[in-house]
Amino acid sequence: MSSAGKNPPKPPSMPSPSTLERMFGGASVGQLYHFCNRLSTGLRAGVDPLRLLDAESKAGAARYKDAAKDTADKIRLGYSFSEAMQLQKGFFPPLLIKMISAGEESGQVDRVLGYMSDYYQDLKRTRQDFISQITAPVIQLLLAIGIICGMIFINGFFQAGGPGEKPFDITGVGLRGGKGVMIFLGILSLIGLVLGTICLAIWKNWYNCHQTLVPLVRKVPVIGAVFTTTAMSRLSMTLSMMLGAGVEAKRSVRDAVLSTGNYYYIAGLPQIESGIEQGRSLSESFAEPKRLPDEFIQTLEVGELSGADSESLERLAIQYREKAQIALKQLAIAAGFLIWFMIAAMIITVIFMVFMQYLSIITGNLPK
Repeated sequence: MSSAGKNPPKPPSMPSPSTLERMFGGASVGQLYHFCNRLSTGLRAGVDPLRLLDAESKAGAARYKDAAKDTADKIRLGYSFSEAMQLQKGFFPPLLIKMISAGEESGQVDRVLGYMSDYYQDLKRTRQDFISQITAPVIQLLLAIGIICGMIFINGFFQAGGPGEKPFDITGVGLRGGKGVMIFLGILSLIGLVLGTICLAIWKNWYNCHQTLVPLVRKVPVIGAVFTTTAMSRLSMTLSMMLGAGVEAKRSVRDAVLSTGNYYYIAGLPQIESGIEQGRSLSESFAEPKRLPDEFIQTLEVGELSGADSESLERLAIQYREKAQIALKQLAIAAGFLIWFMIAAMIITVIFMVFMQYLSIITGNLPK
C-alpha cells in the first residue's frame, strides 16, 4: 500500500496501548473477519485501498468506523497501512499488524488479508463451538455451587441440642448461615483469581515462562497442538509470502518468526539469523535453535532443494491451520469434561460429608 507523503513520524516511538485498551477497546473477531475479507476482496479487484477504508468508515460500530477513518487519514499523511493501524490505540491486534507489515514488504497485502480473513473466521467458529460445548457444564456447575450455598445457609438454622453441645452441621466443615455462604464464595473467588492470574501470566509470558512451559506441553495431546500449530501456520504463511516476493532472507525470517507471537520460538531468532549471516541454508538455520518441529524443517529443506520453497510452505501453512482447528475443538471438549469432573467431585464430596454426619447420628458419635 503506497504512502502519500514523505518521512512521516514513525509510530514505534509512541507508547504501546495499555492492556485495558487491548482487552476492552479492540476489535471483535467478527469485525476483524469482515474487515480483512472486504479489504482482501477489494484489493484483489484493483480497488483503491483508501476508497475501501472510507467505505468501512461508513458502517458498523462507532469505534470501528473511527478506526477505519483514522487509518485512511494516517495513510494520506504518509504512513504505511501497518503503521496507520498501529496508531489506532490497540483497536487492531498486534498479530494482524505484523502480518500486514510482512505483506507490505512482500507486496502481497491482499493475500495476507485473505489469509487473516480465514484465520479470524476459523477463530470465530472455534469460539462458538467452545462456548456451545461448555455452556451446559458451566450452568450445572453454577447450579451445584448454588445448592451447596443453600445447604450452608440452611445449616445456620440448626441449634445446639443442649448446653455444651455443638449445633448439627450438615456440611461437616463448620460453615453456617449467610456468613458461611460468603466465606464459601470467597474461597471460590480466590481460586478463580489464582487460576485467572496463572492464565494471564502464561498469555503475557511473565517471567519468560514460555521458555519452560512450551517444551513441556507441546507434546501433550490436545494442549500441545494448540500451542504449536497456530504459531507454525503463521510462520509458514508469512515466510512463504516473503520468499515468494523475493524479500531478503534475513528480513523474511525475522518477520516470519515474529508473526508467530510465540515467545519460545522468538527466543531462537538470534541463532536463526546468525546461521543465515554465516551463509547456511534456511532449513539449516531454522534447525539451529532446535525449537521448531521436524516437519517444518523437512518441508523447508525439500522446498529449497526443489526450488519450490514458497509453494511448499503455503501448503504446510494450510495443513497447520487445519490441525489447529481440530486441536481447538478437542480442547473445547476436554474443557467440558473437566467441568463435568469438577461437578462430580463437588457432588460426591457433599454426599460423603452428609453421609458421615448421618452415620455419626445413628451411631451416637455426633461431636460434642
